[in-house]
Amino acid sequence: MSLLSKNQRAGSGISEQAAQIAKQAVPAAKNAGTIAAQQTIPIAKTAGASVKQGADVAVAWAMPYIGAARHKAAPWLEQSAVTVRENIAPMISDALITAAHKIDYVEPKQRRLITKARVVAGSVVLTAAGAAAAVSLRNRRSNGNGITAGSPMASPAEPAASAGSMTDGYSSAEPTAPDAEANGYPPTT
Repeated sequence: MSLLSKNQRAGSGISEQAAQIAKQAVPAAKNAGTIAAQQTIPIAKTAGASVKQGADVAVAWAMPYIGAARHKAAPWLEQSAVTVRENIAPMISDALITAAHKIDYVEPKQRRLITKARVVAGSVVLTAAGAAAAVSLRNRRSNGNGITAGSPMASPAEPAASAGSMTDGYSSAEPTAPDAEANGYPPTT
């Protein structure tokens, strides 16, 4: 007989015994569970009532102490509130206002840049002013030696038109000596 067949027979005997024990243990475990449940249900019901009764006793014992503690704490709490309102709250408020001013964003004013249109408009105005000045000078020269009848350079005794024939600002008459009074000097005699 081989070693393998002996082990198989020995193993089959043990497994049969284990199966029989398991078959007996299952009903015993079920019975034990039902018995334990039947015993614990009344205990649990009485435990709930016991806990409630114990809590009621603890509340009755603690109520006078709680009342005394509240009686002592109320003035302290009120004084703390007054202190916070008068001392700490203004400091916190000032700190919050300062922080708000620091983080406030003010949009920078936009600088007006000189645009091409403004440059062109300015150039047109300057050109027109220059042209007007040139036309005015040309008209003065054509009226006679650059001196008009109403100008301060004209002599009151002779109007500009009667100065003789003028060409290019020079008179055809003989030049005369300069007038001394015109230069701010008295005449010499």
